[in-house]
Amino acid sequence: MNHLFTPLLPKDPLGGPVLVLAAHPDDEVIGAGAMLAWHAQQGHEVTVVHLTDGAQGDPNSRENDICAVRRAEGKEALRRLGLGEPQHGLQHWDLPDGQLPEHLDAFVPRLRELFTTVAPRTLYSFWFGEAHRDHRAVARATALASDALPADCRCLLYGVNHVVPGGALFDTSDTYATKYEALKAYASQNAYIDLPGMSEHRDRAATVNLDIGGVLYGEMFADLLPAELPRASELAVDLHRMLLRDS
Repeated sequence: MNHLFTPLLPKDPLGGPVLVLAAHPDDEVIGAGAMLAWHAQQGHEVTVVHLTDGAQGDPNSRENDICAVRRAEGKEALRRLGLGEPQHGLQHWDLPDGQLPEHLDAFVPRLRELFTTVAPRTLYSFWFGEAHRDHRAVARATALASDALPADCRCLLYGVNHVVPGGALFDTSDTYATKYEALKAYASQNAYIDLPGMSEHRDRAATVNLDIGGVLYGEMFADLLPAELPRASELAVDLHRMLLRDS
């Protein structure tokens, strides 16, 4: 029985075009913001898609128009990462927040078309073991549309609600401060939860098994090829059912 520590991998092989899928504005920065800042530094072409309108992100009705607020915050966060418009793409699909599973059949073909158009070398999407139903819907749709991805696309699946169970770890010590500042842009969300503070704890903890000087922050992903996504999705669903006694 061998060690199964997540390997620290070099970032240089990751190239553009880069495609990033997020159910809500903020998911992609929580899960992969430091890596996205690195892609911006490299000058890679990056397309970010926010699938929902984010309407459920203000349960106490603090904002007059939470959808507009979250859209503006999402743009500002990406600008802080170096992914400002118009040189990088940002798409808003405006599907209803909290209801992506009910719209799965409708947006899988749209996702397949997006994969064909962008032809990403690097894809960021959700890990299948997420808790939020919208996150799992995006993960499932990614697997269902995976046949439209380039066969050698690096699919880096991130976690927001749960930590990904290994695969690839990247040193983000040099871009973590940029991510931290980007997370501050989500004022409407930080009114309920400390996204920068919680992210700092998690990204610092990602390096717990490393004894490499100077590596203080990291982002962890499941690192898969498109052909592996459907099987990984099935395994994650089975594990969820076993752990949560969910039939």
